[in-house]
Amino acid sequence: MPDHPTGGHRTEETGPARPEFTLVLDPDDQECRTTASRRLRRGEDFLAAAHHMITSGYHPKAGATTLRLAQLFAARMRRSRDGHFVFAADATARALGVSRRTVMYAAKHLRELGLIAYVEHGTKANVRRTKGTWKPGDGYRATATIFAAVAPPAYDEARGRRLSGHGYHARIIGVTSHGRHHAIAEARRKATQTDRTRCTPSVVVSTDHLQVQVDGGINYTSRTRARRKTPTSRHHRTTPQRCAQNITATEQLQTEIWWLHRTCSRKLAYALRPLLDAGWTAQSLAAEVQTWGVPGNLRNPIAYVHHELARRQHTGDLPPTHAPAPQPAKTPAADENAERYTALLRSLDGTNTPAWQHYETELRPGLRNALAARRAEVPVQPSRHAACLREPESHFWQSLAAPHSASPLETYRRRTRGACPPRQPDAEAREGWMEALRDQQAAERAFAVLRAELDERAGR
Repeated sequence: MPDHPTGGHRTEETGPARPEFTLVLDPDDQECRTTASRRLRRGEDFLAAAHHMITSGYHPKAGATTLRLAQLFAARMRRSRDGHFVFAADATARALGVSRRTVMYAAKHLRELGLIAYVEHGTKANVRRTKGTWKPGDGYRATATIFAAVAPPAYDEARGRRLSGHGYHARIIGVTSHGRHHAIAEARRKATQTDRTRCTPSVVVSTDHLQVQVDGGINYTSRTRARRKTPTSRHHRTTPQRCAQNITATEQLQTEIWWLHRTCSRKLAYALRPLLDAGWTAQSLAAEVQTWGVPGNLRNPIAYVHHELARRQHTGDLPPTHAPAPQPAKTPAADENAERYTALLRSLDGTNTPAWQHYETELRPGLRNALAARRAEVPVQPSRHAACLREPESHFWQSLAAPHSASPLETYRRRTRGACPPRQPDAEAREGWMEALRDQQAAERAFAVLRAELDERAGR
């Protein structure tokens, strides 16, 4: 790996000698996870770093074409919030008006200067097969190379910046004295350029929103206040789960529509949110979008989707996607299609079906007779746990109030909770309650025996 000595050179701005820098020639050091350069998110920051590294002579072969390629990459960075951009050699060569080999050499120079790092390597394989979305009849689609814009440590050192961390996730935490002087000079330069393009002071009308206007004296002073307008939301509030479902649907749509493949799935989900909230699926969206006439010089697909949806809804090509008005909680919706009435008739017809008539006339009488016979054969079993009272039962019944139809279980429950006990039932009611309890126990035992016998027959 050659090392270019830089001890006797100085940068183009006032400051110390040019920092030491070694070209990044190892392919393993040109990856996003192993690079020593810092991540950049804005195109102007990447252009400043590329201009400094190329004009300072760190790479002997980097020149005007390399700088033009960096400008093209900076223009593509605005499509990604992470500073990533797609690199296609053939399309880039046509955009710059040079050969494909020249573009490849210029990209190599940027990688060796530590200005770009690989996020994903391009491949000629069919991406549909590798991602598991390929179906018989689908076409071929390769994967482009994705780069991340980065700034090498030599650039931050020349600008007098102090960093926290190392590599791709390093961040600026301050500046040195040299960096402070450089920032002041840069601010003055930008202010000078702004003053040159500003209008004459006599032409500019000064408006102060806090200025007091007197119309009828000191008691009639009024002040014009700036009212904050409440932004009107285009869509209703969406839950995080619904937003994740919309993003998943748009990712499926991107695999079907070629001109949406490089767009941001989140921005596309926001643009298509009216249709997705209205119940459109990824398949129905793909069928609709394929009918659109996409211009050949389309630069911003997301803006085109916004425009085309608004135009088609205005002309009536798409159904309205506004959220339906909420119905009152106590007022049921009108059964205009007779759905509830049809369901009611279907439930009533259930007892008139041939299967139910066959059970009612043929099977149910036999089952009832068999159950009654089994109830008579099963002997009555004594209770395992006899009730034990803390006082004689006669004393307990005498302590109760006037007769009333209440079960002993309810009486005991109230007494344990400290509540007022119910009235004492008469003898006939008590005897009838005990008889009903015995009959229920006998029926349960007979039904258990009959079920065991039926299960045994079915097992045979």
